Amino acid sequence: MFCKMSEKDDKIKREILKLLYEAFEESPYRGQDGNTLFEELSQFKENDIVYNVQRMDSDYVDNNAAIGRKISTVQITAKGIEEISGQGHPTILDSNIRYNVLDALYNADRQNPGHAYLTRDNLLDEVGSDEDEVDLNVWYLKEKRLVDTLGGGGGLFYHDTKITDQGIKRYEQYVDDGVEIPRSGAKKTFRQASIGPNESGKAENLFRDFVELSRNEIIIIDRYARKPLYDLLKHVPSGVEIKVVTSGRVTGQGYQQRVNQFANQHPEIEVREVSDSDWPFHDRYIIRDREDGWAWGHSFHDAGDTQHTASELRPINRDNIVNQFNNIWQKGGVIV
Repeated sequence: MFCKMSEKDDKIKREILKLLYEAFEESPYRGQDGNTLFEELSQFKENDIVYNVQRMDSDYVDNNAAIGRKISTVQITAKGIEEISGQGHPTILDSNIRYNVLDALYNADRQNPGHAYLTRDNLLDEVGSDEDEVDLNVWYLKEKRLVDTLGGGGGLFYHDTKITDQGIKRYEQYVDDGVEIPRSGAKKTFRQASIGPNESGKAENLFRDFVELSRNEIIIIDRYARKPLYDLLKHVPSGVEIKVVTSGRVTGQGYQQRVNQFANQHPEIEVREVSDSDWPFHDRYIIRDREDGWAWGHSFHDAGDTQHTASELRPINRDNIVNQFNNIWQKGGVIV
């Protein structure tokens, strides 16, 4: 059975990029030797490999040819990483480390504009992630001309780094407008919904439509998470973990009994309370799988009774809320 040339070439390109990404994880600046590439992809003809490397050259890969060799070393580019990431292959783009790197360099530049190189050690301290992961992200950001680096040697490709003017612009676009790196398409519009007064049905529909798409976890942050909240939580799919954090203002008068009743139908729920004086949040929040979230201007249990606005969270705001939640969750007293 024959396959179309385009399908065959697409498969070869994917396998080349996957192999080059593995080499990138081992060392972001050395690339893959051509002979090793042929050996690892021996299921394909060498001419087909060369053909596809040449077609991707200066786009998804950088190919260094040599006399008598059509491929001497070949290296994946930032765009190549973005390409296989878009195909579902695990990459550094699955984490937020690149944003954390830019955040550290951006803040350093604000303190000393135009001259704010951070040493690698200082950057690692600021970001707080695995050093190899940080280095891979620095390489990616450098390839995209969002950071500059100085120095190298001793197994490292840089000793100091700073954010570029383009990096400042792109990071501010991410913070202010949610424009991701890389751009995932058109500039994202963050939704808003006006609710109330006397629109409890509209509030429940918005809540239901959001939680029904959850796969793993729903987080509820509500200072006044009164008992009717648990009528809304019936829309969370079975098996999805629910975490509710509230304040001591509302947890008396049969509260634990109502939570236990809900837990009989949905046992994957945990509720914690903190003292009202320690409550750090202004709005009420609902977070789905730590990937999407909304801020509500009114408590969930009677959200449709009065006029307020619900707003989709920008990525950086969502991440900040999740970090705050993690801290307060550890301090909270367990209700159920």
